[in-house]
Amino acid sequence: MQISMSSHSIYGLFDESSFILTSEPPRKWWNLHCTAINNDGPEMYAEVAHINDGPTRIRDADGTTVQLVGYDQKYHYLRDDVSGTVFCPAGSPAPTPVQDRTVRFHREKTVMQSSCVGLRATQRVFVPQHHPVECTTLTIENLTGEARLVSVFSYAMFQLTGKDREGRGIGKENFCEVHPEIMGVLCANRLPGLPTNRFKGYLITLADFVNANGYRDHFTRAEYAVGTPKIIEGWNCDGRPGYGPDCAGIIQVRLVIPPHGAARADFVLGQTADLAEIVEFRKQLSPEVLDRWCEEAAAVEAKRAESFRVDLGNEIYNGIFNIFIKKQLTNYLINKSGFRDNLQTDIALALADYPAAESNFVRALASQYANGSVPHGFRPLNRLQYSDKPAWILQTLPALIKESGNFDLLKVEVPYFESNERAPVWDHALRAMRFLANDLGKNGLCDQHHADWNDGLEATKEAGARESVFVTMQLAYGLREMAELARRSGDNLVAKEAAALYQTFKDRINDVCWDGEWFTRTHCGDGYIIGSKDCQYGRIFLNTQSWAVLSGVAEGERARAIMRKVDELLETDIGYRICFPPYTEYDPRVGRMSQSMPGANENGGCYNHAGGFKGVADCLLGRSEQAWRTFTKITPGSPENPVSNSGAEPFSYVNSYSSVPYIYGQSGYAWRTGTAGWMTQLLIEYILGARRHYDGLLIDPCLSQAIPRATLTRTFRGTRYDIEIVQTGGSRGITLDGQKQESNLLPPPDGRSHTVSVTV
Repeated sequence: MQISMSSHSIYGLFDESSFILTSEPPRKWWNLHCTAINNDGPEMYAEVAHINDGPTRIRDADGTTVQLVGYDQKYHYLRDDVSGTVFCPAGSPAPTPVQDRTVRFHREKTVMQSSCVGLRATQRVFVPQHHPVECTTLTIENLTGEARLVSVFSYAMFQLTGKDREGRGIGKENFCEVHPEIMGVLCANRLPGLPTNRFKGYLITLADFVNANGYRDHFTRAEYAVGTPKIIEGWNCDGRPGYGPDCAGIIQVRLVIPPHGAARADFVLGQTADLAEIVEFRKQLSPEVLDRWCEEAAAVEAKRAESFRVDLGNEIYNGIFNIFIKKQLTNYLINKSGFRDNLQTDIALALADYPAAESNFVRALASQYANGSVPHGFRPLNRLQYSDKPAWILQTLPALIKESGNFDLLKVEVPYFESNERAPVWDHALRAMRFLANDLGKNGLCDQHHADWNDGLEATKEAGARESVFVTMQLAYGLREMAELARRSGDNLVAKEAAALYQTFKDRINDVCWDGEWFTRTHCGDGYIIGSKDCQYGRIFLNTQSWAVLSGVAEGERARAIMRKVDELLETDIGYRICFPPYTEYDPRVGRMSQSMPGANENGGCYNHAGGFKGVADCLLGRSEQAWRTFTKITPGSPENPVSNSGAEPFSYVNSYSSVPYIYGQSGYAWRTGTAGWMTQLLIEYILGARRHYDGLLIDPCLSQAIPRATLTRTFRGTRYDIEIVQTGGSRGITLDGQKQESNLLPPPDGRSHTVSVTV
């Protein structure tokens, strides 16, 4: 399907540290703000849309999660108390038109600005690094020569639902009271048997408090629309409490703004155990403190952003990787503590923030059972057994050591989950390896259990037990990595064990799973094979072709042949289908995946996470043009699927693009996806070729002819490398500080800065 050309510049542009939105985007565009990763305490995760709303939640150390506010339930309004005009700095949801509207998506904050009736309003939203609160500052400038009287209203409808540490849902029975002593409201979930005493939320102000209210219906009219609240009719907060499912915090402050002067109102949204805690916390708050916290968050983000920088001659690519990608990786660890999600992110995050990646890896490893298996998620807990979980240990551990050079990580003591045992990280990896190598089905492939990486391929009673070809390939990948790591750490017995197992599984996969032209996907207990040329639907799956290459199971012409089949059958103008043809009717042997909309997500949609696997496989085979096509199609702003069609934020990777005809190219959700981690590996380590290695930094670019010149600044083990890659059409060559290198493995890092020139 042909899509007309367009550009993100219709909506805005990048500067050095933000994306500036200048016109209404095709859908809500989101920014994310989180506390620092904190394995021992609460973490806050706040989504902030370009119109100010968005969910906010807090997760405690044990995984108990409290949803403070949901979608479409959090806004700020200004009212000129003389004319009665009501508008929002973000331009919505109040219907009054505003002028000169911009939204700046920064790493550490979101800033919305507009003008109306002689007032210029600027709204800043951020989350401090070490305090799990969402802070909003409104600064109002008087553009006229007369003093102005302005009321500012902050509105947030509390949820106070969530999950306990086992992932069980929490209901609500809320009661909201106004407390002038904190200049705000306290809302408590009074449901009996709550897992903690912190299912309470508050909204307070630091400005000239007028009053507050505790229920949505006090603020909205009968239709409950946040776009037409009662304040447009002159309503003021009157101090009433609220009880019931729609408790809300509504705070009114009043500002007198001198001619050509400015005034400010600050609001803080947070979680608490009781009123006394808020009283004590409020004592340390001031506008100056909030400004300092925001500056601290900016400094942390800026430092992380400098870990690597690229210049590909493209504004979107540079903007994503230089400004936002490290933030996306970090926030995903707080958004989700699924074992596989965290470990894949750790592999990429290690390039930008190694301490955070290692700490998260060790924290996740503590959720591994003593038998080597791993539950699906650990904060909160999800005990479902997916077969791929232990396999990610075998990839993440070697990747972390290659990045840091620190073999002492193998010795770190980590407990086993629900066990009195503690053991070194190396023991955890060995148990994962041996569990997978022995947890097999009748064909000698890894038992799929509930599912594997593809959540939609859940087992069904009709097909019986399943074996995952994909996870067996992951095991092969991990065995090869474990053999090398064992050899380098002096464990020769494990090196031999892993190498022998690798050869066994490599041979078995090629014998059992080769279908004549490609590799199958899943083998069912009743003999049915998913991903076979004999299938009417789902004949070929992307992941098993990519991982056959990644693991080295497919070599030579077989490896090249399966990737040509990917080009032929799975590549589209907007990305790479996860399987083809999509299922058009429910197949009980396949299960939930076949029930999805054909062409959406896992049922034949362009699933970008899987596309990241494929792009790395391209590079391993030297397929530079195909790898670049993969990168450009997955990264927002593709000429064949511009953001005007996809709807994707040009500063965040999304999980998928739809191949459903009537929403062709439409993107799935932003930010919350493993795509970001694999695209980081693809670009930095494979396309630009600055790849971690036990012995140092390996320079091995796989650069398309479409890029005549690219630069990469990469900090590796405390050493900065400024790398320039130039297409010459001649032989490859590498110089380090002007000296020709005979090897593409650079000398060991020395803590200094170096210039690397590469010709390809």
